[in-house]
Amino acid sequence: MNNQKNKKLLVVYSSLLAIVITVIGITYAYFRLFKTQQNQNEITTRNCLDTSLTENSAEVNMTDAFPISDIEGTKLTPYTFTVTNNCDSYVKIYITLKSIYKNDSSSTYLKDDFIKANLSQGDVINSISTKLSTLTSTKLDSSDEGYILKTLNLKGNQTLTFNLRLWMDQDTTIEEGLNKIWQGKIVIVVAPTLPNAVPEGWDEAADGTILASIRDDEDNHIQKTLTVPGKEISAHTVDDVKVSTTATVSTTYQKYYWTYGTGWEQDESGFKLTGVSVTADPYSSSYSNLKGKYLIAKTAYGNSSSTATAKKAINLSAIYYVTDTSTSNFTYKTITSNKNSTEDVLASTKDDYGTSLYFRGSVDNNYVEFANKCWRIVRVTGNGAIKLILHNDNVNKNANPCSTSNNSDTAAFAHYSGSTYNTAFNSSNDDNAYVGFMYGTASSSSYANTHKNTNKSQILTNLETWYKNNLNNYEDYLEDVIWCNDKKTSSDGIGYGTSSTDYFAFNRLGNQLTAEPSLICQPDNDGGNLSKFTTEDTTNGNGALTYKIGLLTADEAAFAGASSAGNNAAYYLQENTGSNSFWTLSPYTYSYGYAYVAYLATGKIEYSSKVNNTNALRPVIALKPAVNVTGKGTSENPYIIN
Repeated sequence: MNNQKNKKLLVVYSSLLAIVITVIGITYAYFRLFKTQQNQNEITTRNCLDTSLTENSAEVNMTDAFPISDIEGTKLTPYTFTVTNNCDSYVKIYITLKSIYKNDSSSTYLKDDFIKANLSQGDVINSISTKLSTLTSTKLDSSDEGYILKTLNLKGNQTLTFNLRLWMDQDTTIEEGLNKIWQGKIVIVVAPTLPNAVPEGWDEAADGTILASIRDDEDNHIQKTLTVPGKEISAHTVDDVKVSTTATVSTTYQKYYWTYGTGWEQDESGFKLTGVSVTADPYSSSYSNLKGKYLIAKTAYGNSSSTATAKKAINLSAIYYVTDTSTSNFTYKTITSNKNSTEDVLASTKDDYGTSLYFRGSVDNNYVEFANKCWRIVRVTGNGAIKLILHNDNVNKNANPCSTSNNSDTAAFAHYSGSTYNTAFNSSNDDNAYVGFMYGTASSSSYANTHKNTNKSQILTNLETWYKNNLNNYEDYLEDVIWCNDKKTSSDGIGYGTSSTDYFAFNRLGNQLTAEPSLICQPDNDGGNLSKFTTEDTTNGNGALTYKIGLLTADEAAFAGASSAGNNAAYYLQENTGSNSFWTLSPYTYSYGYAYVAYLATGKIEYSSKVNNTNALRPVIALKPAVNVTGKGTSENPYIIN
């Protein structure tokens, strides 16, 4: 009875509440205030989409054709045509080849499987020739399709000329190719588009140039990064980590029990091992069971205990995947990314010239063979130059210095004097002056005199020695770009004498939580170009250098995949360096009486090494964008400078 009464009360109260809410809602409508935008929003559609195709030569007309090689095919007389954007705004064009008999089942039709095509932009012949049937198709109308030979953007009123060569593939058999016919025609598909945020010359770079080769690589879609540069290292999986390390297990720790995990998951910003357990027996009799497991530390001490007690396996900054074990050692890979996915992207950011494109992560298509050495592309600068960092000094003069068969832990460094590749940044460390690539007078009482570019640093002297021994005959291939030795100080440092000073790179990168790397080189404290090293360019730089060569900045390393937060065992700058550290060009701090410049230590941005200590020398150069290349940019088929 009471229950029934309560139900009735509930209904009554609910009804009252509904009535009150309704009344309030109605009443509220009379207390609204209206404000209206003053001007109309307006969208005006594009008023021009006009592109013309001009035929500059006769069509390809081969009679009595037979199978030939690609080399012979690219020597044939081409069909030449010009495409012009007749509008003031950008358009995207698809150059397609419509195969007239594509869907014809007649035995007299020579199928697209046996037709090779080479479309070249400008006078340089494209090094890649492709079977039509392997190309992507696009709709031309309700029934026809065209093979996409090239996709690119045209600026307003821009004109480009192309050469098309067609031939029968050399592998075509008599049954497939005898007494048959093929016909096709070029069809240009035009669509409106917005201008790309890309380096200067990117869209119009001619085939065969290094800039066009990077642009046209199907793996080089410009995209957002998976991880945040500076705040995180680039993402990778255990398979991306190429370097294995072996640690010793002394007789003491062979008698201990070891903590391990069978897997891992993300733990806030770090790692948490899953399936955590302790070996059933001491290491000496259970070591084989650790293979394929994850450890919490890279030392025997960090994983073991004299009792069968599990160690803490959460909030780990890195974990260690065991690849092999023996009674006296274990071999492991260091995993420092908790994303468990591979990051290998081409992304964009601003630099001194405009928009720069940079490679990040476990990239494997940025190898360049030049001057009988191997290099890696770091980025394309805003003016289209290609910045390269040394990957293999090739002191043994191997035929393919980029091949992984020629890798070693010291190959990436410049052997500037015999077998010597380690150098101090500067010979002294007791003044702010010595953070400079070039510097002024120590013990000065002004910023300008301290950082004036009068004296060459020790590392610049050694870098020039290596340049003269290896690159002196290649100067015409090199671009004069800015090398940023960022001498701008933070607000709490004056930057001269022995005054404690933090430099701007430290402000940008020293704290993982607030890190914001930049490729824009700051003006010096007086608003000048003391930090912007160039050879002849005195508009964008200071013209203080003799040779077109420099070093990587800490910011460029951060964009590539490094961080001040921890080691990165699997990004492209780590290959061929082993456990060696190498200098960057970025001043970090003057503190406690010593000058410090940032360096890279196993993928981590560090600054604990004084400038008169030694780290490896790793040169960086910049190629002109119109330099001609062949190849695909991989280690076994690198871009080769012609």
